[in-house]
Amino acid sequence: MTDISDIKLKINLDNIFLIKDNITKKELVEKLVHSICDKNPSLDAGEMLAAVLKREEGISTTLESALSIPHARVEDLDAFLGAFAVMTSPIEDDYGLPIKVMFLFFSPAGQPYFAQHLKLLARLSEKFTPEFVQELTTCTTPQEIAKKVNL
Repeated sequence: MTDISDIKLKINLDNIFLIKDNITKKELVEKLVHSICDKNPSLDAGEMLAAVLKREEGISTTLESALSIPHARVEDLDAFLGAFAVMTSPIEDDYGLPIKVMFLFFSPAGQPYFAQHLKLLARLSEKFTPEFVQELTTCTTPQEIAKKVNL
């Protein structure tokens, strides 16, 4: 299984969600952005949400494995910040692709971090195979999700 432990990614149990209700992609992005910003008061949730949504306009970050990876590069950030959600029922992205798992992250915008940004995207796409995504949808708690993902 792909390891992301060498990338300085701050994500904790409070940022891992099991979504059982009907929700849109935008509502889920908002929930994850707010969960990160609530724990990082120097970040403005409105600005972060706008940055992620602008990035999503360019091209979908949803993969055929049903993993969606919305993200944004952020000035004055010195660590990767993330939030994670698993849906019990898939939702659709703006292009009709199903989303079963969403891994949203902010990365530092500085050049020294760009290689790690690309590495994180690559490792997430490797780790979250269709089979692994399906396995995550059987989890019943955020703790179980964290254990399976190894966060």
